[in-house]
Amino acid sequence: MKGFIISILVLTIGLMSCENDSKQQLEAQKVIQKNEAVFKNISKMWQFSFPSPRPEVAATLDRWNEWRQFEIEMLQKPKSTLSAFQMKTKNLSKKADTLTLTVPFEYNKPQILSRITTLNTKLKSLETFMNLRVIPEQRIAKLIPEINEEIKGLYSQWDEIIIKKAIPKEIGEELMLKALDTTRNANPDELRKKMDVTNQIK
Repeated sequence: MKGFIISILVLTIGLMSCENDSKQQLEAQKVIQKNEAVFKNISKMWQFSFPSPRPEVAATLDRWNEWRQFEIEMLQKPKSTLSAFQMKTKNLSKKADTLTLTVPFEYNKPQILSRITTLNTKLKSLETFMNLRVIPEQRIAKLIPEINEEIKGLYSQWDEIIIKKAIPKEIGEELMLKALDTTRNANPDELRKKMDVTNQIK
């Protein structure tokens, strides 16, 4: 009798174990299917673009290695799995971190640094969304065009710097700009020289 009860118990445990395994396999299959669907949707959305720069901007960007690496990373779309997209966003976020630290001297201006910071923030949001357990596809769909707008805005700012640089300065404007430079004015010798030059002009 005892042997019969033990056999029933073993059989019941075995059936429950098989049922649990089947449930786990079914759940795993659902996750795989969901991830495949998300991968396809993200792959369709993943469109980044960089405007064609004017020659003067292109010359600076060619020398700015970190920007070139960032652009290459942005334009290479993952082709295999969802985890490849997740890895991509981490790499993009790291590369964006280096941009502010390495910005060329002629672009080291508040409006440029502000744009790069905003771009970096949006890329960090993209990384966060891509690495959530449930990926919010709608938020990513909204964020990708915003990232493209920030990139476009950067190119516009760089163009503006070149255009302003090309405008000839009026007589005396250079002196006035130097006089407004607070770092130079902190030096009393420089200030005295400026005052002497101004008096001579009068």
